[in-house]
Amino acid sequence: MERQYTRLDAARNLIDPIIKSIADEEAKRGAFVHLYGVGLLASLLALKRGYGRETAELAEIAGMLHDLLTYVDRETDTDNHAHPCADYAKEHVLNKLDCLTEEEKAMIYQGIYNHSDKRVKGCAFDEIIKDADAAQHALRNPMEDYFYNMERIQRVLRELY
Repeated sequence: MERQYTRLDAARNLIDPIIKSIADEEAKRGAFVHLYGVGLLASLLALKRGYGRETAELAEIAGMLHDLLTYVDRETDTDNHAHPCADYAKEHVLNKLDCLTEEEKAMIYQGIYNHSDKRVKGCAFDEIIKDADAAQHALRNPMEDYFYNMERIQRVLRELY
């Protein structure tokens, strides 16, 4: 069977050049590790929670986009970055993805927009992005107690066991 070209490939074709254009090599590496890590975890969590492959694909795209602006513009306020990140993702990627419906773009945008508000329970899709973001921080270094011991992360890890 021949490999098929998917919407995820279309998103990567827009995201990869943005990341590759980052001048700071450490920021570039961090972008690939964190953004693609969150994307993979989001896809896995969507499937684990009973969603279909299409929702998993959208979750992966949202994960890959959720913090993109913070790597492109290192001056972005990291305490209040979710809303500007959502706007950046919309302008530079989502609006260019003709393969997504407007409803799918809105769902991804909302997941990015709400991903930092981890104290507030959002819709199921938003929670996938929040959980994937939190878990990636812990799994990139499981010995770092700061992230690993957070209740949200422990809940996600129990879910994945």
